[in-house]
Amino acid sequence: MSEEDKGMHKDKKVYDEVARVAYELFEKRGRIHGYSHADWLEAERIVLERHAKEIDKEAVSIRAAKKVKASEKTETKPAKAVNKTPEKASETKTRKPSVKKTK
Repeated sequence: MSEEDKGMHKDKKVYDEVARVAYELFEKRGRIHGYSHADWLEAERIVLERHAKEIDKEAVSIRAAKKVKASEKTETKPAKAVNKTPEKASETKTRKPSVKKTK
């Protein structure tokens, strides 16, 4: 299944869930007609809020997995030896502070 198909399947799933929740709201209202738009919008809010919480949980677990993976990389990598040669006094340049002349 391609990524596009997966996305369309997920959209269909969300749409079906919104329709189901909207119908439940219609039934709770006593099947009184004339509130379909309000029921649909409320159902969208409910469903998207649910999905937002699920997405947040997934994001937290992904971040935690990345931290674990990053810490494993730092633990397994051997420290690189750094060979710095001391600079000769003649090679180092000293800067004189710039002084602005005023008239």
